[in-house]
Amino acid sequence: MKPRHLLLATPLALALTPPLAISPALAQQIEQDAPTDDTWSGSAELGASITTGNTESSTVNGKFAVGYVTGPWTHRFRLEAMQASEDGDDTANRALGEFESNYALTERDYLFGVLRATHDEFSGYKYQSSLAAGYGRKIWLSERGYWDAEIGPGVRIAETEDGERGTNAIVRLSSGFEYRLSDYAKFNQDVTVLAGQDNTEIESVTGLSTSLTETLAMKLSYTVAHNTDVPAGTEKTDTYTSVNLVYNFD
Repeated sequence: MKPRHLLLATPLALALTPPLAISPALAQQIEQDAPTDDTWSGSAELGASITTGNTESSTVNGKFAVGYVTGPWTHRFRLEAMQASEDGDDTANRALGEFESNYALTERDYLFGVLRATHDEFSGYKYQSSLAAGYGRKIWLSERGYWDAEIGPGVRIAETEDGERGTNAIVRLSSGFEYRLSDYAKFNQDVTVLAGQDNTEIESVTGLSTSLTETLAMKLSYTVAHNTDVPAGTEKTDTYTSVNLVYNFD
């Protein structure tokens, strides 16, 4: 990151120096010291299904993700929600929020910090919130896609539906993979593991998307959410399948 006084002095030097007096070397240095453009990107997804007749059911899910790159910093935020009901009774009610910041050490190595919170009415937990930091590396990087992996310690606060609340240390492991199959289709696989003494959360998201226009796409997604320790009478694994319309923006 360039010193702030240098960035402030650059336009002042341009204003006070006669144009003919600027040497080629100085002009090149000024151009190198100028801040680079920041980059925004993101997507919004929406999917729904409704059944009427002998069975009244509905499912609605939405996802929002945004990323911001400035210098060595990369910030990412995602928000997801899903609600399903059948004959007036809720069968799924889930929400997830996650914010991650990365600081690049090299082209492939980086440090990360991530804050995550989930609420799943049918998982046996009222909520699970965690904070973790550590080291990440881009194992594979090309024009076709990427594969990165992260590992680091953290802490988690959770409360079960029975009202039992606990705080414990965790280890966060994650992997993100994306491969562009063609100019119009891509495959992605993201896995997150939050391993602790009281419970281990595992989330796997598999997606296949195809472009409809420059900004619109259709996406098939399959999510597996697993908790190793849940209250009695609660299933440890939930799965969700969705077909969403995606709007990409940058």
